[in-house]
Amino acid sequence: MIVAPVALLSALFIDANTFWAFVFFLVTLVGFSISGFGAGRIRRDTPMMHGSLAGIATYVIIQLFGTLSRLVRGADINLASYPVLAILAGTCGVGGGLLADWYQRKSFRADEV
Repeated sequence: MIVAPVALLSALFIDANTFWAFVFFLVTLVGFSISGFGAGRIRRDTPMMHGSLAGIATYVIIQLFGTLSRLVRGADINLASYPVLAILAGTCGVGGGLLADWYQRKSFRADEV
C-alpha cells in the first residue's frame, strides 16, 4: 500500500538523476521494511524469514509494474539491477521482521510483569 504508489509516481514523473529520485528510493526501502514488519508480526515463529520473503515479494510486484511501464514508454531496462535490488528489498524485509520480533518480545515481557 505504501510502496506501489511511491514507485508508480517515481517511475512516471521523476528523473533518475534528481534529489527526488533518492527520496522516493528511501521511501520505497521503508515500504519494504514495513512489509517485513507486517509479515514478522503475523509469523511469530520465523519473523525474519517471512519478513525477507515479504520484502522480496513486494519488490517483485512493484518491479513488474515498473518494467511494464518502461516497456510501454520505450525506456531502457537494466536487468543487472534486478537481483541487486531484490537483495536490498529482502534485507529491508529482514530488518522489518527483526523489528517485529523485538517488538513482540518486548511486549510479551511487559505482559508477564
